[in-house]
Amino acid sequence: MSRNPPDGDDAGLETVDDSAEKRTPDRTAGEERATGVPDDPDGAVDPAAYVDRVVETALSDPVAAGDAVGDLLVIVRDCGDEARRAAEEALDLIGLLRPVEFEVWADDVAAFAAADAESLSFVGMRALAQLAAVRPAAARKGLDAAVRRLETPHAPTRWAALAVVGEVGEAFPESVVRTDRQVTAAMRDGDATVRLAGVMAAGKLLGADPRRFPRTVTALPETLSDDDGDVRTYAHVSLVHFAREHPSQVPERRRAVERLAAVSDAELGVREGSTKDAMTKLLACEPGFDL
Repeated sequence: MSRNPPDGDDAGLETVDDSAEKRTPDRTAGEERATGVPDDPDGAVDPAAYVDRVVETALSDPVAAGDAVGDLLVIVRDCGDEARRAAEEALDLIGLLRPVEFEVWADDVAAFAAADAESLSFVGMRALAQLAAVRPAAARKGLDAAVRRLETPHAPTRWAALAVVGEVGEAFPESVVRTDRQVTAAMRDGDATVRLAGVMAAGKLLGADPRRFPRTVTALPETLSDDDGDVRTYAHVSLVHFAREHPSQVPERRRAVERLAAVSDAELGVREGSTKDAMTKLLACEPGFDL
């Protein structure tokens, strides 16, 4: 997924209240912020310079930098292009280093994800996806926004929305049953990055409860022969996860065994023995079948 913000209308974020600003500690002259970033002695903080200091803090103490998330969201919403882009990159850095820091800001992040402006929605959805990987329960606050964005024409936002659905759905499959059609469509999308996000989400959902996602079950085998190498690899990874958890629900089990026999744990980047375990469980569902 691209790290660059999408083009779009940045004017106004009607769905976001000023809670992020209200949570920001009062800025008094010479006072150290909780982030470890000092305020301007005159009380006038240049947004771009402030973001630079947050980035410096994040690299040494991402926990402290997490206190600046509210400020960064306000900068993304209200400031000019240079400061906005820097704030987006700072948010992404915090999400990469310590995504749990988004938990306290989950309402704000979810509001951004639900914004009408695609550029703001992308920022919120990306942060929501990072949070969902470590705190799926907290990320559920933005689940409705993610579901609505599953059909957006902007591929990076769709990619992030699929990640939210996959992570939240792995923990709470009943909450994303309505996404079966969209996840299936993603695995057949013309954009390889969307197909990749689709097969990754599919693996999580099918590993959790395949009976809730019949279309996704049927579509996964198609992706084993995808034209894109990354999609093929993750399709096999998803199949391994699915087969280990619910081997009797895997369609075309003989074909699945044959496909898994042609790859290795190292190729797929999975734990040693995972592929063999998946094949063994599939074979147990097919008496009399041997490679």
